[in-house]
Amino acid sequence: MILSCGLVREGLVFPVDIDIDDKKTVGHLKEIIAAKLSKRLKRNLIDVRLFLAKTAKEDETMGEDAKVRSDWLPDDETLDAVLQSRDVSSYMEMRSSWKLAKPSLFGPNMSLGEDVIHVLVVVPEPDPLIVEQPIMAHQNLERAAKRQKVEEAPDIWMAALQEERVDTLPLDREGLQAHLERKLLVKIPITPRLSQLVTLHDTARKCSDIISKLFEPCEAFSVETGSIVGAVVKPITSGSESATEDTYHHLWDSLIATVLRQVSSGNFRRNSNASTSIRLYRPDICFYCANQNVCVFRGEEKSSGEMEVPLKELYEKLIWRYDDAPYVFGYAAVGFQVCLVAIRKDSTTSRGAKAEVINHYDLSELKGRLSFLLALLNMLTLFRPVVELIQPFSTPDYGIIRRSNGVSICFAEDGGIKEYPSNMPSREIINNLKKLHAQMKEHSVPNVVTLVKANLKKRHVLLSPIGIAAPPSDVKQLVTALRDILTALVALHKLKLMHRDLRWENVLKYRQDHDQWFLIDFDEGASAPTTLGAMHLDPMSHAPEIASSHSVKVDIWGVGYLLRTATVPNQPHQLDAIREQCLQKSPSKRPTAASLLKAVQKLMVTLA
Repeated sequence: MILSCGLVREGLVFPVDIDIDDKKTVGHLKEIIAAKLSKRLKRNLIDVRLFLAKTAKEDETMGEDAKVRSDWLPDDETLDAVLQSRDVSSYMEMRSSWKLAKPSLFGPNMSLGEDVIHVLVVVPEPDPLIVEQPIMAHQNLERAAKRQKVEEAPDIWMAALQEERVDTLPLDREGLQAHLERKLLVKIPITPRLSQLVTLHDTARKCSDIISKLFEPCEAFSVETGSIVGAVVKPITSGSESATEDTYHHLWDSLIATVLRQVSSGNFRRNSNASTSIRLYRPDICFYCANQNVCVFRGEEKSSGEMEVPLKELYEKLIWRYDDAPYVFGYAAVGFQVCLVAIRKDSTTSRGAKAEVINHYDLSELKGRLSFLLALLNMLTLFRPVVELIQPFSTPDYGIIRRSNGVSICFAEDGGIKEYPSNMPSREIINNLKKLHAQMKEHSVPNVVTLVKANLKKRHVLLSPIGIAAPPSDVKQLVTALRDILTALVALHKLKLMHRDLRWENVLKYRQDHDQWFLIDFDEGASAPTTLGAMHLDPMSHAPEIASSHSVKVDIWGVGYLLRTATVPNQPHQLDAIREQCLQKSPSKRPTAASLLKAVQKLMVTLA
């Protein structure tokens, strides 16, 4: 959505492009506008005030029954008068915690109109307590030269954090504390003006030691650096006794997730509460290093209450799957109070994890925010060596994948929510899945995904477990996968059920046992035989008879297709023979699942 903004006092009109969803707040819009105007005005803006450019008017065409209506501020002489008079008292100021998508702001039914202004922007006046010293002409030239040099490489400190190599991970709490409290190897540049602002806010004079670890004097810095420092020094807060989680989201994001994303080139995902209705656990925040699927840093947040509640959520619902890593990281937040945490493997618990608090921070105080920034930046240098100790994940930890047909799969701790788009016959698909899985559960069919719950109204199903999408890489893995697939097919075919969509995309490894495989995605499953052809299935990757009457022999052809598409070199001749038998054009010439299982088991003995 493109919003037209008018800058009061400056007479400037400019556009802002922002994706408005259920999570975006006015605080997010403030961040974007502050960054944009910092470049335009050559000032490092820490905060801006935003007013909804709407006025209430009576509709005179309604006579005595006149109704109040709201019009956007037209981009004409009316706007010029507002910008010049600097009077915005008749416009509603938007609070940082407000959702942009609320109906009274920019909700889905809001008409933005044409040739109008949507937002009036007021920037703070320069702080009168911070006085610039007179500058002589030669000093101007020197500063300009320094500024050019700095602006050519303004974020050296960020690059240093990304490139730093920690060869030995600190293992105990004391070692982690020492690492998080150390001074930055390359400090954050801070201008004299902003340095004075930091000092001004440090009324109790408690921050000098932390400031020396974080900052170094500099003539200029980038907008990105300015926005990070500004959010820490003068955050946009909205905490109160009646505050909800949503009112703190902007504070938490600006001091945690946004900092990590800007400094590390990673990305974060804020998960909704949609999965809680079916008791599916996903952390409130997941942070991923660049090009990695491991959630190396997660967060649990509450607006109020005891810190023990989000701390327990960090580990009690987590199943440890991080191999030889000594820990992954997290934070627990209750309002302004935040703990940084190491989540460790613990074989004495049912889930295999425990949380260890490294340090506690009070974000309502400048010292707490500066200490937290220092700790977070130092913790960032540990992310990469931790991730390198974890086997790569094929799908994002707690992430979402969207298939080409519009189906989305939302991964959580114990399973995944598969949601069907409105243009698919979801009721028919889900009812068929319920029928198939009920039969498989009743007869204990092995090596298949489990249907935990189905919701026709919301068009989704909950499936478990989550596996690893990694096709076999050697002959041993390939033969083991075939054994597990055929074991499932023997049981399915005995019940006169068929999968009908055997591809490596639908074969996963169990997370806890990398030598055991199982079948997923029974959306195309059916009873056998059937006279109804599945004409929507790709004839290149399915049996020749799939579009007409067919039987369980389409699954046998599917086994041959798995062998044909396996990227395993030097396959034994026995597998070549099995592949050719399975891919026979005539279904009657293909072997049964039971005979194939015996052949594969015999081959496993010879390979042992």
